[in-house]
Amino acid sequence: MADEYAAAIAAPRMTAADERHWLLRRIHSLSGIIPIGGFLFFHLFENSYVLRGGAVWWKETEFTRTLPLEMLIEAVVLWIPILYHGIYGLMVTVTSEPNVGVYSYPRNMQYTLQRITGALAFLFILFHVLTTRAWFYMTGMETNFARMHAFMMNPVILAVYIVGVVSCIYHLCNGIFTFSITWGLTVGPRSQAMVNRACIALFVVLSIVSVATLLAFRAPA
Repeated sequence: MADEYAAAIAAPRMTAADERHWLLRRIHSLSGIIPIGGFLFFHLFENSYVLRGGAVWWKETEFTRTLPLEMLIEAVVLWIPILYHGIYGLMVTVTSEPNVGVYSYPRNMQYTLQRITGALAFLFILFHVLTTRAWFYMTGMETNFARMHAFMMNPVILAVYIVGVVSCIYHLCNGIFTFSITWGLTVGPRSQAMVNRACIALFVVLSIVSVATLLAFRAPA
């Protein structure tokens, strides 16, 4: 008991800056799952209706186009969390020192990919918002199937969408794994390995569906 007490006294205490950083990291981790991750799952599911045709997609997405106080809801639920998560994530990326070049372990590779896809996802979301939602706010015209069809017929924009969407999906799926560790949901190597494999499988499935969805926008109306 005396040894444990002495160790506790000798252990360095968290400074105010450490406590603030700890809190910001927890908020960053949580915001990536709720609400951003939840919305991404919904958005991918909603857009997958285009696999049944443009008319079906337009009908099934009517709910999100007719919400009351739409701009306020989007700002509170999406834009503020995304800006916080993205900006803080970029700060972590700039200040981090990954050792993937020294220790080529799978988790180090996943960590590096998490940082890369985070930056790509943030840039893609800005591009997507500016060309769809911001365009709607400025003109009052929704991005309908014809507009999305024109986007996807442009090979450069199609490539941007594929890279951007897959980056978003990887960042979320790997983020679910790190979230489970950060919040103490998986504490042992076995449970962490199982969740990691499940997240990799989820990434593969969502990526295949999402690429098929993007390509479906190239079909005639």
